[in-house]
Amino acid sequence: MRPTILLVVLCATISSANADEASRQAAALKLLEVSRASEMIETVYDSMEPQFEAMAEQLGIDEAQRPIFDRHMARVFQVLREELNWEKMEPYMVDAYAEVYSEQELLELVEFYESPLGQKFMAKMPELMNVTMQMTQDMMGGFYPRLEELQAELMADLEASKAEN
Repeated sequence: MRPTILLVVLCATISSANADEASRQAAALKLLEVSRASEMIETVYDSMEPQFEAMAEQLGIDEAQRPIFDRHMARVFQVLREELNWEKMEPYMVDAYAEVYSEQELLELVEFYESPLGQKFMAKMPELMNVTMQMTQDMMGGFYPRLEELQAELMADLEASKAEN
């Protein structure tokens, strides 16, 4: 009789844990919907064009090379859109949010994003992302020459290592 009671208690515990996980997953999905997470990916893609322009400038792409560079970047962009689209990312994002936040926290975040302040926050998010992207590009421009120097040093050290062996 005792093994039967133990089995019933174990099944009830597992069932309860599964129900809790399912409701937390549902709350995570709701949060991603009200916070317009799928739209944020589009905002990131929209901000990539200036980054490609900055990359072309940093690489010293001239007018003769520009069509080659543009074709390559279009292919890169296509691969990004195919591999990092919302349909593929959504299940992982739901799992991540459900792992990091409790169900109560998720529900409180949903409440915030549905509020007037939350809606205002979301409405201004693309503008904020553009501002921060520009700041990042400006910062990268300042240290890009240093990264080039480090890369050159690495290549020289690797070549020297080959020569020694």
